[in-house]
Amino acid sequence: MNKILLFLLALFTSGFTNAQVKTATVTIDGNTRYQTITGFGGFVCSGQFAYNWMSTAEIQKVWGQNSDLGCNIMRLYIPIGQSAWTQSLATAQVAKSLGIIVFASPWSMPAEWKTYNSQASLYNNANNYLLESHYADYANYLNNYVNYIRQNGGQLDAISIQNEPDMGVTYAGCIWTAAQITSFIKNYGSLISGKIIAPESIGMTDNYANTLLADDGAMNNLSIYAGHQYSYIQSAFQQLQAKGKEAWMTEYLINWNSNTAVAARNFDWQKDAFDFAGSLNNALLANVNAWIYYSAKRFYGLIGDGTYGTVNGAITKRGYILSHYAKNTIGSTRVNAVWNDNSKVLQGSSYISLTGDSIIVMVINSSSDTYSLTVNLPFYTKGGKSIVTTASVNMVASDLTMGAETLSPVVDISASSMTTLIFIKSSDTAIPLVVTEKEKDNTLYDVMGHRVYYPQKNVIYIYKDGRKVIFI
Repeated sequence: MNKILLFLLALFTSGFTNAQVKTATVTIDGNTRYQTITGFGGFVCSGQFAYNWMSTAEIQKVWGQNSDLGCNIMRLYIPIGQSAWTQSLATAQVAKSLGIIVFASPWSMPAEWKTYNSQASLYNNANNYLLESHYADYANYLNNYVNYIRQNGGQLDAISIQNEPDMGVTYAGCIWTAAQITSFIKNYGSLISGKIIAPESIGMTDNYANTLLADDGAMNNLSIYAGHQYSYIQSAFQQLQAKGKEAWMTEYLINWNSNTAVAARNFDWQKDAFDFAGSLNNALLANVNAWIYYSAKRFYGLIGDGTYGTVNGAITKRGYILSHYAKNTIGSTRVNAVWNDNSKVLQGSSYISLTGDSIIVMVINSSSDTYSLTVNLPFYTKGGKSIVTTASVNMVASDLTMGAETLSPVVDISASSMTTLIFIKSSDTAIPLVVTEKEKDNTLYDVMGHRVYYPQKNVIYIYKDGRKVIFI
């Protein structure tokens, strides 16, 4: 009988032996700051998906301050040829009613302006370029599109020079070298009324960034450096940010049917959600100001199209994951965060609100384990909010209550989850008091394990536990 009971107990508990409660720590340095987050969004219409691919109700579900997803950046496709521009107008008009940021990207200019009189960027395996003799024509063409949208009740805040100028394709496209696109922006960018985006290359690689950086004339006309996430995200664009430009990731797509032997596969949370969340988070850690997904409506998009298990017009898991960032980090600034996680599983990023009274921590847990996460904050808190998405729930919010003020709240992280933690400041860690030279003891104290950086000299900081930090 004892053997039978032991067997049954083992059988009952076998499903739980792999899952554990693990511990991890993240320490937030509110004084080491990186990029400000401009926003998030998606691509709405193109010749591929039809220009009325998304209904007004679906657009309102994805974009706008009061939308379900909270996205604030929309990418439009510029129809080829001025007579076709009307196809994108209705969407631009809806965008204006939502008060969001809108930019447009061209795949090709009129074919007759190009080397081989073809819309494709490859012609018989040869690169198809815009002829330099038509640079002025193209600048005026782009400017006319800007004016057409604006004068007909639409919204257009910026315009790109070219979608993927470094990608040879047999569909609409155009090849631009880094030198060519830099020359165009320098010499003809002033003809375009609005912010210029470039180069929208297949990666955010250094070659285009370094060429633009070396040309002051081009830099004067460029507003936003952009690239896609199909190749490396390198670091030279951060030098453009240091000169006042923003850096946007303007296209990314993970098609879950493309990397499998099974031709038709529905979305799988464990296979697909964390690839998407990790790619988004990695781009933000690389310092981009904005992140724009490819087609907002598709089976792999932010809302479904009715294929591969998605419901037409319904928000997908990828939509909810993006919404974690869109609803909680727009306008904030990314801050340094040091993770101590022996399991090497947790991913994340951290942000401080515009007013400095909240810290937002994104936590991606792809494992079957739950975590007890200690968050070392740069201020005291009494509480905040936790927002969780898993395979079974979408953005479920609950209050975090600490009882007493703490610098190091401990929160539970669900297994296989995307979690947003928001901590609201209840008081500062220190009260600054001016002291005389005689009173200083030339010591820099470490308080509760936090590295402290204060730019004010001759100031002593008295902490609530009585310890001091003096900046010399």
